[in-house]
Amino acid sequence: MAKTTPATPKRKPRLLWANPFCLLDTSSGASMTVRQMLLQLVANGYDVKVLGATVFDNPKGMALLKEQFADLDSHLHQLIDAKDGPLTHQMLVSYSYNRNHFTTHEEGLWYSQYVYLLDSFKPDVVWFYGGQTVDMLIADEARDRGIPVAFYLANGNYKSPRWCRDIDLIVTDSQATADMYRKEVGFTSTPVGKFIASDRFVADEHERKRLLFVNPSWQKGASVFVQLAEKLERERPDIELEVVEARADWSAVLRETTKRMGQQRSTLSNVTVTGNTSDMRGPYSRARVLAAPSLWWESSGRVLAEAMLNGIPALITNRGGMPEMVGKAGITFDFPEQCYEEPYQHLLGEQELQPLFNAAVAFFDDEALYQKYVAQAFNIGEEKHHIDRATDRLLSALAPLVRERAGNKEFSASQKKRHRQRLPSRATKPEMKVDRTLQQLINGKIKGVLGSDTQATKLHLTEDFTWQLKGKIIVLDNRASLIKSGLADQMAVTGAFGIVAFDPASEIKTPKQYEGSDTIQLFQHALLGDGRPATLHACVAPEMTSTLAPLSADKLAERHHLGAQEIADLPINTVAVDSITGLESLDWLILDELSDAMAVLENGKQYLEQTLLVQARVPFQLTHEKQPSLAELQHWASRNGFRFYRFHNIRHHSHLPEKLNERSPCASEQESADVLFLPSYERMAKLSDKQKRKLAFIMSACFAAHDMAFELMAGISHDKALEFLEAHKILPSTTQTDGGDENRSSTRMDASQAAFLGHDDNLLALID
Repeated sequence: MAKTTPATPKRKPRLLWANPFCLLDTSSGASMTVRQMLLQLVANGYDVKVLGATVFDNPKGMALLKEQFADLDSHLHQLIDAKDGPLTHQMLVSYSYNRNHFTTHEEGLWYSQYVYLLDSFKPDVVWFYGGQTVDMLIADEARDRGIPVAFYLANGNYKSPRWCRDIDLIVTDSQATADMYRKEVGFTSTPVGKFIASDRFVADEHERKRLLFVNPSWQKGASVFVQLAEKLERERPDIELEVVEARADWSAVLRETTKRMGQQRSTLSNVTVTGNTSDMRGPYSRARVLAAPSLWWESSGRVLAEAMLNGIPALITNRGGMPEMVGKAGITFDFPEQCYEEPYQHLLGEQELQPLFNAAVAFFDDEALYQKYVAQAFNIGEEKHHIDRATDRLLSALAPLVRERAGNKEFSASQKKRHRQRLPSRATKPEMKVDRTLQQLINGKIKGVLGSDTQATKLHLTEDFTWQLKGKIIVLDNRASLIKSGLADQMAVTGAFGIVAFDPASEIKTPKQYEGSDTIQLFQHALLGDGRPATLHACVAPEMTSTLAPLSADKLAERHHLGAQEIADLPINTVAVDSITGLESLDWLILDELSDAMAVLENGKQYLEQTLLVQARVPFQLTHEKQPSLAELQHWASRNGFRFYRFHNIRHHSHLPEKLNERSPCASEQESADVLFLPSYERMAKLSDKQKRKLAFIMSACFAAHDMAFELMAGISHDKALEFLEAHKILPSTTQTDGGDENRSSTRMDASQAAFLGHDDNLLALID
């Protein structure tokens, strides 16, 4: 009887997805697409492993991961396993969510785990995206073992041939992208379409009442949409619009675009803003039309496939694979060439905008036309974008690679053949060592940053962070110090402040420029006080003019003798703070050292109960009678819900001859300083998010007190607090374009600066 060999059990094809980007990132279209692809492969019999890191396009996309790992910093430089239905995402916990801040230590740990999985999991196929240095090693190590490599490509940025040297299959999302690369670079790629899960992106019911715009970034045509929205607000206010934020911030692009249009706006009455969400069924249930006026090369546009599956017609630009995505279910527009050039902020002329406006209005007014496009959208969605069709295309593309069963081979033979010294390698499980030296370095720098002792002459703003303030910050300035320093005009430009300034000595030489201003009101020959008439002691030096009498010469430093001489006594009216009507709030009170500061404070208790900052000038070398002392101010503060924060704008006097001091500055005697009082700890704990945001903006923009601003922002939103640190380069951040991301935006921060970024919900404990 002949011996029979038992048949080898048929095993599942094994696929390893490897890339530092986290596939649970809801702010990344590519991550969402690849994640759904892998879920489909598992459902079709694949054994899939995922190796990534805690790297995200934007911290807004971290919600799914934080549901399982709220305290990521406690796992720093360790591997975590995040459950995702049938998938498990193994990730290295990094300092920063930002790919450009993935340190060499972290790259080494990630790479070691990758080669360990190659040798232990023995995949039949390795799949990845990305074009950074360590990404090249993904394909290199797989090829060294004879494992086929696939790459996911969904943007137009890969024009160099190096990245695909070791890649066997390039999968893309549209025929347009495949054709572009074949023509411009010369490689062949296989389009498989988009992968949309109906349970999160297809609504059960449709109200069909709003014009929808998703991810309001410049590349996605935010400037065009702002112009369209503003025109609709004027001419068709009955049409509702909805903007869904992903990475981009609607308020920032709105302010910037409307400013260039001629009148800056912070809101539009017809626009509803929805924050980043992993469940788009809500926005799609309300949408009647999708606007997608992308200005860069759009490989396909995930939102277009989602819209088609929901039967929502689209208004698109003729860019990349967008026409392919919507077929006859959309209207395509060609804009002037300047629109398609960075920074994608070109403004359309009225005639150039009108066709887009007309098309949008037609979809609301012509029901027969609209229903025709709805039917075509459903048809395109079923034929082109149904997930079963896309899955079939993906399985067919991977089949030749899987058929080789590379995981059954002994890798050493291939390695010896490729190795110059004929040596194989065998990876062992790496030791995950925690390295906090960078964190310690950054902490040291943060602790070393002190406020300037000199008068600030400019605001400390960055375009990389938007504050989303609600209501204006109201400032009362008792000696017009903001105008004299030049800060007031800068503050007015932001649109965030309402400034009421008093100029008792008429020191402002061009008061007419503020007439009619809705941002800066200037009242000359008036000041804050107890509300009763007072006497203004006019002096030779206008800066010495005061309602307080100058000290006699024998009590003054010689340098003040001339300037403090009185030339006239003039009647002047004072205004009690609590008598002022029409103020929605008093957020910031500025007091000078030449007025009766205590009278101002005692007659403003009603407003001051909710005031966020009191800035009072204190002289250390007295020049006038009854000038406020630090002790008096601190005593008042302690009784009225304030606490001492710091000195600011410390003024020094040099005893050197003037010319010598100019050559070698040396001023050692402190003359005066502003004292900043913040709400007491008890009051601070009770501040609303609106108040915290206002105070954080004041402290950061006007005093460069970014640490205090960070603490306040952390009390509102941990993600916004981290964005704030990165925007101010305390934790530098760069959002960059990577291999698979059709939505990834352009560089924002200086990549030469290294930084860490923690993920612990307790941000203050983490950063400290």
